[in-house]
Amino acid sequence: MAHLLPRATEEMSMSVPSPANHFVTRGLDSNGDFDEMAAIMEACREADGYDISRSGSQLRVAISNWPDFDPADGVRIATAAGQVVAYAFGVHEGDNAELGRLLFHDGRVLPDWRGRGIGRRLLAEAQEAAGRHAARRPGPVPGATVFRALVAEADRDARRLLEHDGYAIVRYGFSMIRPTLADPPSPDLPAGLDVRPATRENAMQIARAMAEAMADQWGFPQLTDDDLLSHLRHPLWGQIDVWQVAWEGDEVAGGVLGFINDEENHDLGRARGYTEAIFTRRPWRRRGVASALIGRNLRFLAERGMTEAALGVDAENPTGALAVYERAGFVRDRTDLFYQRPV
Repeated sequence: MAHLLPRATEEMSMSVPSPANHFVTRGLDSNGDFDEMAAIMEACREADGYDISRSGSQLRVAISNWPDFDPADGVRIATAAGQVVAYAFGVHEGDNAELGRLLFHDGRVLPDWRGRGIGRRLLAEAQEAAGRHAARRPGPVPGATVFRALVAEADRDARRLLEHDGYAIVRYGFSMIRPTLADPPSPDLPAGLDVRPATRENAMQIARAMAEAMADQWGFPQLTDDDLLSHLRHPLWGQIDVWQVAWEGDEVAGGVLGFINDEENHDLGRARGYTEAIFTRRPWRRRGVASALIGRNLRFLAERGMTEAALGVDAENPTGALAVYERAGFVRDRTDLFYQRPV
């Protein structure tokens, strides 16, 4: 989702924009900027092949929750002709044993303002902001660092601009939809396992179990407790009343940490729940835990008035997740592209 452009250094400093192309960039200076960002996201949604929506308040909480992240420094705004026309942000997503330090950026430029150097400028500023965020975070620095972005296959402007800056596709993913909640998988867990409600008291244990299980996935960052706390504070990812968690005694065996975005459903005229953060810890894999928890999640979403469900999956997930989700009734709706380049 990164409508962001190339390295923006000598080329930009030598060019003098015409009045029609004149823009300026600045840091985020008020919560109202998040509302402007949400409006830009909505204006770009259909043009770029996405089907998600976020309110200004949701963006504010999600972006501000990153540990050691200063939105006034990490979010960049472009204005032109008296209006906000683009935004970007860059964060240190975490470190990965295989890939090194992960610097993630995202952003959008209004369709009518593309091709004027705005994205090119914002990409450079988002990259620098991600580097500053990483420098503020504690811990050893890995030997390698990469910039990364996630875009829809249909988002040709973002793809062209990233590739011009030397980014390459390193992985594919799918956004999947279950268009009906009828006939979900069996909710029955293997013998010895049961489901208990997630609570504020056990939420961190569940989050740590999720991080442990997800560490087997490609590109997943090592998450500190501060990172996990930021997830728990997130307005969507922290909806513990929606979670379905399997236990064996005092041990978390697996979970589906789903959520419902009521504001998105209202804006897009649908009733969709999310079957996300699906994980099974190694000792309990290949026993049908994930399938049963997905079945429970889908039943819960139906009880809450939802009529469809969605999730995202790595196309090369080593645990065979794609096949599990297809057997559970999910179908591929959109191909997503993971772009990276070395710093």
